[in-house]
Amino acid sequence: MKNIKIFTIISALLISSGLFTACDTEFENPNNPTEDVVLGTKEGLFALATGIRQYYSVTALRQIIEAPGITTRELGVTNTFLNINELAKGGSELPSESGGITNPWVNIMRVKGMAESLINGANEVDLSPGTRSGVLAYGNLIKAMSLGNLIQMFEQAPINNAADGAAEFSDRATVLANCISLLEEAKNVMSASPVSDEFKSTVLWSDMNLEKTVNAMLSRYYLSVGNYTESINAANAVLNNSDATNSMWVYDANNQNPIWNRTVNSADLNPQTNFGLLGDYIPEAGDGRVSFYLGNDAGFANLDAGGQALSEMLGFFGTSTTSIPIYLNGEMLLNKAEAYARQSQLTDAVIQLNLVRQKNNDPLGVNANLPAWTGNETSQGDILEEIYKNRCIELFLTGMRFEDSKRFHPNFIVPTASSTTNERNRNFYPYPSIERENNPNTPADPSI
Repeated sequence: MKNIKIFTIISALLISSGLFTACDTEFENPNNPTEDVVLGTKEGLFALATGIRQYYSVTALRQIIEAPGITTRELGVTNTFLNINELAKGGSELPSESGGITNPWVNIMRVKGMAESLINGANEVDLSPGTRSGVLAYGNLIKAMSLGNLIQMFEQAPINNAADGAAEFSDRATVLANCISLLEEAKNVMSASPVSDEFKSTVLWSDMNLEKTVNAMLSRYYLSVGNYTESINAANAVLNNSDATNSMWVYDANNQNPIWNRTVNSADLNPQTNFGLLGDYIPEAGDGRVSFYLGNDAGFANLDAGGQALSEMLGFFGTSTTSIPIYLNGEMLLNKAEAYARQSQLTDAVIQLNLVRQKNNDPLGVNANLPAWTGNETSQGDILEEIYKNRCIELFLTGMRFEDSKRFHPNFIVPTASSTTNERNRNFYPYPSIERENNPNTPADPSI
């Protein structure tokens, strides 16, 4: 990975520091550089930005994909490890002590804290306008993505980490509004001062378009809050951008694809056959996305975890160095389809839906190659259900099905944990016990 080795020592020190966690875990070490020294220089900020990239893409992203993937039946459990089996059972059998929810909380909170330090540094260190805009936009993007992932898993989340461990929690609407505010600020600073070549060459990588990624996340979170016009506008800004770069997390021998490591390279998890979908949601015969993402039959999940049929892992997780997209073009099309459908602009919704179904030239190879939809084009409900089905397939293991399931099916009754084929087995996770023990502001756990 370009530049990662350059800043390995400083980045590792920053990542391991208690400065970036919700709990008060600072330990003094006279051999470590102080926060003021590291973050008080341009070089320190560049090192932190590079460390964020490595930590997010390898450590945090695993949790962002894995936990929701088990909860929504994308992944089947093939090991007896307690934490992933507890996630598979869900319901009241998922305890607050489970590593299955503790790991996502701790790792996402840590990377969010790192982003907060980067944002603070952008405003305090003497930087050229273009370099400052790059540092700030990048920090805002990572913080917004971290908050967005937290709020799909947990009913409330802290917008800002606290050095004393007593971070204040905010509700879903407030957290999502903050995500959007961070991304709009990132967009505005890059417009006012284009990102410098110095920042691009030192921190960014060839498979990263910062502007397109910010707009992609804006489309995602505007859709979540029901601002459909802005979601469409942001999606168009991605799709119509003249730069063909696809923003990807990239891997090498030292920084391996984390989902490959948990599936192909281990006996812990495997994708469920047909993406874990049942009934009317099973992919149509000939859907090219099935063969893109899934290989041959791979046995069955543990009986205690459901015993579901499993397939080999392919797609963006097939090898140790396969790149993982930060967003998919198909998501932008499906965002537009949903936004139009929810505004009762049904003809426009079906047009976007068919662009996904009939896609045969996707830049990353995610092609359905299906005919146009033949359902009832005058039924908003039928159109939305077809959009949901395509989101489940197109956006497989992006960490988004948990959020999508709750948005499309908010009144879904979560069955008992003994039902292991349900669409999702919880609405939100309980807060980790380590957070409750250290943070008096931790809210009450949701019932399910």
